[in-house]
Amino acid sequence: MKPVRVMIIGLGRVGSRFYEKFRALGEDRVKILAVSEIDLQHPYLSNVVQDGIPAFRNYRDALSHWGQEIDIVLDTTNIPSVKNDLRHFLEENGNHHTVLLPLVAAYLLWYMTGTKDELVQDHIDPGY
Repeated sequence: MKPVRVMIIGLGRVGSRFYEKFRALGEDRVKILAVSEIDLQHPYLSNVVQDGIPAFRNYRDALSHWGQEIDIVLDTTNIPSVKNDLRHFLEENGNHHTVLLPLVAAYLLWYMTGTKDELVQDHIDPGY
């Protein structure tokens, strides 16, 4: 089976947890193509670089680089302007393959993992 190719936007409490889960699943299941983190001094970013995952400050640069090779963008920022910009960027570039996974869907995935670990849910409105 072909691995799901993902890009993660944001390495906060949610994004970093999903990064760990995806890495634990192995690249034969989930291949992280890129991570976008606006804070280049973010302490978790060093893990990403050590793992050989390309890190981008601007998510548009990552999307431009990988294009339709990305199956899913996991946006953990919960910033409405980022959500809107992502949709418009993909549309403007004719990318009809990549799927945007909103934070509320990420919570659903977390519940499905069956883990007893809690995922922080302090975002105001995690939907799209």
